[in-house]
Amino acid sequence: MRDRNTLRVDIIAAHTNRKLSIRESATRLGMGVSGFKKLAARFRRIGLPGLTHGLCGKPPNKSPHPHKEKILGLKDGKYKDFGISHACELMEERERLKVLPGTLRRWMVAGGKPVRRHRRRHRQRRDPKGAFGEMLQIDGSFHPWLGGKERLCMTHIIDDARRVCMLRFDMQETIGSACLLAWRWMLRHGVPKALYADGRNMYHLPVDGQDNFFTATCRLPGIKVMRAFSPQAKGRVERGNGTHQSRLVPLLKLDGVKTLGGLNKYARDYEERHNRRFAVEAPNGDCHRPLPEWAKTIDDVCWTQVERVINNDWTVRYKSHALQIERWSSYAPSKGKVTVRETISGKVTLTYRGKVMEYRKVATF
Repeated sequence: MRDRNTLRVDIIAAHTNRKLSIRESATRLGMGVSGFKKLAARFRRIGLPGLTHGLCGKPPNKSPHPHKEKILGLKDGKYKDFGISHACELMEERERLKVLPGTLRRWMVAGGKPVRRHRRRHRQRRDPKGAFGEMLQIDGSFHPWLGGKERLCMTHIIDDARRVCMLRFDMQETIGSACLLAWRWMLRHGVPKALYADGRNMYHLPVDGQDNFFTATCRLPGIKVMRAFSPQAKGRVERGNGTHQSRLVPLLKLDGVKTLGGLNKYARDYEERHNRRFAVEAPNGDCHRPLPEWAKTIDDVCWTQVERVINNDWTVRYKSHALQIERWSSYAPSKGKVTVRETISGKVTLTYRGKVMEYRKVATF
């Protein structure tokens, strides 16, 4: 196959011999007419070297990055646990050194340093919702967040439309953590339309055939609970878990966070910065509803209740405990029923025919 300059010589020769017009010659070389005229004149004047661009082989005018070695040193040392994009963000924020992720990646490849590449998998993704608050996804992620062998659970809520996230950490994945995080979301943003949760875990397990704290927290303000039966179904929150594992863990190590309390405190600032960086606008606006006026505290929306029969000795059995009701008659109760309500904070209230009853715990069955 003939090289580029050989083709140019042949086309210029054909034009000189009047076998090709200027326009046809320029078209065959993929050039404009004026460009071909200049090329042909340069070839006639100085010969074959005239076909090569004058800047070919010369060093570029662009000066090298003044802090290249310092940036590579930071990436190998202080920021070695961070991904390339995250390291560039932190160096610009904390070190006042700006470099593009593609540039840093190119430097690392040229230096023979390992660069992690993500394999793209083919899958068909569901389009995100159109409005902020139309659907939230919630999930728990076990990981050694503080380093070492201890695995803590991050409860993670993310909006499907805007990708705004909220985090809370605990020793285990508990209904209490999910309820407290959902309540904090409602205080900040309002009541969403729906929550998408794992269909095989605690978020949907009934207690004595009744709602648990999480389903009650959603039902009372009018939030629809949707069940997912595979990790792929709630892929947005699953991918978010991986993002926080790769970005938050090295940040905690860098900033010296070593306790669960410090982790939850640090997470508030982290999620604000993360949302500013990655949140997008929802095309259909915000569909959150304000909290009802009666919802002042989490105990107002996060409670379960069951009915229990009053025994002849004026006791009620609830969760293996005997609750002694204050007598209101000298006769034994005729198997009347009381409503036992327990809030997430542990407060238990007994109600009989619309009246709150006084009681004390007397024994354990």
